[in-house]
Amino acid sequence: MIQLQPSETPCSAFAPLLTDKELADILIVTVPWIRAHAHEILGFERLGSYYRFRRSDLEHWLGSLDPLFDCQRVAALLNVPPSWVYANADSIPGVLRLGRYIRFRPVVLNRFLSTSGVAQ
Repeated sequence: MIQLQPSETPCSAFAPLLTDKELADILIVTVPWIRAHAHEILGFERLGSYYRFRRSDLEHWLGSLDPLFDCQRVAALLNVPPSWVYANADSIPGVLRLGRYIRFRPVVLNRFLSTSGVAQ
């Protein structure tokens, strides 16, 4: 029988929980914003002083765990000014409002762009 040393203990490449920092990177917001709104975010679990979020719940909510697109990125994809994206955000597929932040789900937006014939 093989004995594993602590440094050789296998770990999952996809842990079932995300940290507040990992989620902030996906949503393109700050960690303090995540902590202030944690109870409103699907899959939130408080482990002592740690904020964790269930990966499967977030993946279901967002469509993937790829970082969301901000208005600047969507403006570049659509070849329009960022002000147009802000003004028309509700008519753009994949919009996600996070308080004062407007983000877009990349899976939904990319699917829309590929089916509408807009060059990416």
